[in-house]
Formats: sequence, structure tokens, C-alpha cells
Amino acid sequence: QAQFAILAAAMAFGGDESNIQPGIDFFADLAKQGRLQGDPSVANLEKGEIDVAILWDFNALGYRHQIDEQRFDVVIPSEGSVTSGYATIINKYAKNPHAAMLAREYILSDAGQENLAKGYARPIRDKVQLSDDVKQLLLPSDMYKNAQPVKDQKKWEETTKQIPQLYQEQVLIHAK
Repeated sequence: QAQFAILAAAMAFGGDESNIQPGIDFFADLAKQGRLQGDPSVANLEKGEIDVAILWDFNALGYRHQIDEQRFDVVIPSEGSVTSGYATIINKYAKNPHAAMLAREYILSDAGQENLAKGYARPIRDKVQLSDDVKQLLLPSDMYKNAQPVKDQKKWEETTKQIPQLYQEQVLIHAK
């Protein structure tokens, strides 16, 4: 989540998975201003120790629901952001691989996608029919118009190896 926050900031300011410097610069500016305030956990948000948190949409919506829905706004930055999905795997040594396949089929079905959306996870498939109650739990689709997936996974994998050192040298050095 933290690595993708840097990538999202980079994308918002003209970078991408091969150029995260705009994201590093964004977080360095926040650190210089004394606005990097720690871990955006439910407890820290609830205590008011975190003014702004950059989280996956489903985490932010879930945290807001746990704390107080009137207290927090959850938005996708209109300047740009990143999207990502989860992978599913079936262990080749599973005792019941066909049961695992059926579970995955359910997860990817309309019913499974609606079930995940009840936990604030946006459906991965287009045109999933969600009930009106469940649609109300999610952010409006138009908020995602400038959110895009990683285009070059290989480059992103290489870049993520550089993030700890870049963050230490260029961001944390300014944290107060």
C-alpha cells in the first residue's frame, strides 16, 4: 500500500512506474512541512493523529465506516492515481483443487463480486450487477477516471527495490 501510494503520487505529478521521483518529491515536501504523521491505522485515524491518509480505496472506506462516516471524506485524487487487483492462486498440492477452483469461480462471479463489494472492494470485472445498497458503499465510478494500472510490471518490480533507500534518503531525512 505504501509503495503504491508513492506510485500514485508520482502518476499524479507526471511520473510512472519507471519514474517515481515526482512521488518521492511529494512525500519529501510533506515531510518538510511536518505533515508525515505516522502509520494511518484505524487507531491513529480515530485519535486524530493523522490528517490525511493515502490508502487503498477499500481500506479507506472500511476505516471510515469503523470510525465515523461523517468525520472523513474518501476520494480518489483527480490529478491521477493507480489501480491494482489481487491475484488468485490455487496450490498445486491442494487436497481438493476442484473445491479451490469452485471457490475462485464464486469470487469472480457476480455474487462473489457483490460479496466483496460489501467489504468496499470495487469489482474487478466490468458490468457486474450490484444491488443499489451495495453500490452506495463504493465510491462513484467517475472518481477513477484518472486512475490507471501499472503499465510495465517488470519495471515496477525493479523500481520497488529502490523505494526503501530513496524514501530514507529523500523523505525521512526531513521528517520531524
